[in-house]
Amino acid sequence: MKKINLGILGVGNIGRDHIKRIVDGKCPEINLAAVCDLKTDRLDYARELAGKDLPVFTDAEEMMKSGLIDSLLVSVPHYDHPKYAMLAMENGLHVLIEKPAGVYTKQGLEMNACAEAHNVKFGIMMNQRTNCVYRKMRELVQS
Repeated sequence: MKKINLGILGVGNIGRDHIKRIVDGKCPEINLAAVCDLKTDRLDYARELAGKDLPVFTDAEEMMKSGLIDSLLVSVPHYDHPKYAMLAMENGLHVLIEKPAGVYTKQGLEMNACAEAHNVKFGIMMNQRTNCVYRKMRELVQS
């Protein structure tokens, strides 16, 4: 099986969680290929977790154009989700963003159209969907 060469944009709380899961072997189909953050202490933390050879960037577009990644996980503040998602798609990368898709419905529609135009996959991470509390709440609402 060919592994996904994933780049993670944003090494804050959620980005760190994803790095830990990958490093701990919980996502065997993913190769953590690069990370990007504006804060160098976060990049240092990513290297502590994933190894000193992990490529790190402070410029998102530079990481996208590096040739190191074929997909991008966007875990920056939600106001920037559409901007970086569409930039990645325009660079031929598959994209997974953290929730919410954007601030406005129109942004979700624009990202869907951009993914289709560039023939890439696009999805939104709903990281609490399997939590037993929320599953039970969903059952209650549906009943």
